[in-house]
Amino acid sequence: MELNTILKRAIEFHGHFGPFLVIGVRMGLIGLRELKSEKDSKKLRVTASLKYSVPFSCILDGIQVTTGCTLGNQRLTLKDAPDISAEFQLPNKNRVTITVNQNAFKKLKKELQIEGIPDLKIQELAHTITSMPETDLFLVERE
Repeated sequence: MELNTILKRAIEFHGHFGPFLVIGVRMGLIGLRELKSEKDSKKLRVTASLKYSVPFSCILDGIQVTTGCTLGNQRLTLKDAPDISAEFQLPNKNRVTITVNQNAFKKLKKELQIEGIPDLKIQELAHTITSMPETDLFLVERE
């Protein structure tokens, strides 16, 4: 499915357009692609590792919308961690871990720490994340 179409769904679900929502959507799409899985596959499981606080937790909504794995259906689990990664796994033990590149993460956090950052700036950052090359934003490890 096209990124922009999924982003529209994710924004409807989440309530606004932000960089961490985009990160979650992109992680979900990469996980599905790498495992050759489809959205709503009852076999797919995702473990997201991140700090469970806004804005980082917005990633969870992006993953939920793209994969159909949710906290409610217990196919998405959360581990508290200082960095951001998500492990996508199928029962046949095929697994892929997607980690947010530390340099990109630090830069994004620095941009967001500006006091009173306007919504327009947050949306600009989200657009930047949307168009960033995958290899600049993520490290993808296949097992």
